[in-house]
Amino acid sequence: MPFEIETTATSSAAAEVIFKHLAVAEAWGEWGSFPTRPRRERAGDEAPNGVGAIRTIPPAREEVVAYDPPRHYAYVILAGLPVRDHRADVTLEPRGLNTVIRWKARFEPKIPGSGPVLRFFLARTLASMARRVARHAERCEPGCPARLPD
Repeated sequence: MPFEIETTATSSAAAEVIFKHLAVAEAWGEWGSFPTRPRRERAGDEAPNGVGAIRTIPPAREEVVAYDPPRHYAYVILAGLPVRDHRADVTLEPRGLNTVIRWKARFEPKIPGSGPVLRFFLARTLASMARRVARHAERCEPGCPARLPD
C-alpha cells in the first residue's frame, strides 16, 4: 500500500530562485543538513539539471523525472532509503509577493510494517527541507551554487 506525504512552506523569494535551489544538486548543501555534500553524478538529457540527471543527495541517490522551470520539479529515489517507488513532486506557486512551495511524495516501504514510521520520518524531513529552502532562497549569498550558470 503506498503512503503519501504533503507539506508546504511559503517564501518571499521568487519561484525562479527557489527552483534553481531545487534543481542544482550542489545547492542542496547550502540549505540542507546532509552528512556529505550533495552532487550531480550525471547531467540530464536536455538540461544539465533536468530530466535524466542523476544526483546524490545523501543518503539517497535520485533521478530527475520532471523539470519545468520555475513551476514543477520531480525526482524518484533510486537507492539509499528503505523505500521503493518513491517519487517526490515539488510545485512552486506564486501567491502575491510570495511563493508557495508544495512538496508531495509517494512511496512504498521495502520492509513490511515500516510504512507508518517511514511516513513520520519522511514527513518531518520534507517539511524541514521545504522550510530550509524557503528561508535560504530569501537570503542566498553570491557564492551559492544555485547562483552559478548551469
